[in-house]
Amino acid sequence: MRPAVTACRNVLFAVGLFAGLPVHAADLPPAASAPPSLVQSIGPSFSFTGYGWASALRGRASTLPPLPAADVGLSFGDILEDFNGGLMGAAEMRLGNWGFIADAMFTQVTSGATLPGPYFSSVNLRSRTLTLQASILYRLHSDVTFDVDLGAGLRFWNLDNRLKIGRGALNLAIEHSEAESWLDPVVAARLIARVGGPWSVTLIGDVGGFDAGSRLTWQALGTANYHWSESWTLHAGYRALHVDYRNGPFLYDTTMHGPILAATYRF
Repeated sequence: MRPAVTACRNVLFAVGLFAGLPVHAADLPPAASAPPSLVQSIGPSFSFTGYGWASALRGRASTLPPLPAADVGLSFGDILEDFNGGLMGAAEMRLGNWGFIADAMFTQVTSGATLPGPYFSSVNLRSRTLTLQASILYRLHSDVTFDVDLGAGLRFWNLDNRLKIGRGALNLAIEHSEAESWLDPVVAARLIARVGGPWSVTLIGDVGGFDAGSRLTWQALGTANYHWSESWTLHAGYRALHVDYRNGPFLYDTTMHGPILAATYRF
């Protein structure tokens, strides 16, 4: 039974692998011949960022009661074994000093195992995660070297887990599902520093929850950005995301962290 339980917990704890705040698209450096104020005044601009996050997971979780809460310690490789796939991306519209950001992510992981003994034949666990976020950022400062943004947003979480235990000698099957949804307000800040040529650095930090949804959630993200062309920017960096959500026996108190790769297309 131990391998089956371990497989179930691996899937349950992988629920938050890709959930969290979006990787906001970093602004391209302004043209050398035009001051930032002039660039910002020219119509709306749009960008789309696709990203992948090789996250490990640490903390404590019980996302499918009546299974008890347990300590979590999974590498990205552990989680990837049960990952089925997903869709994720962030879009940003800039209008003057304002940035409007939308992020959508959907992931699914499943795991199964054969149970020893005659009473049940197998165990299967499916976990789905949907995260939607809308944010507004205001540019407090902009010059040829730095951009500083401050803003706020709302992040919606939905965790949907289903456990199925197959029939055995007793011709008895067990199926149990658990779904939790909550909405977190967040405040965020973003710093973009141009360090020369096509290179820049982006730092993002945010905090939220405030017992409105989760007790606490925070994120720290840093990327090095390469302005490959007028339309494309590539990003590589490191991201950490923490969330502490509790509702009765449902507990999800974890920190996800690991390297991140992204590409932004601006049009």
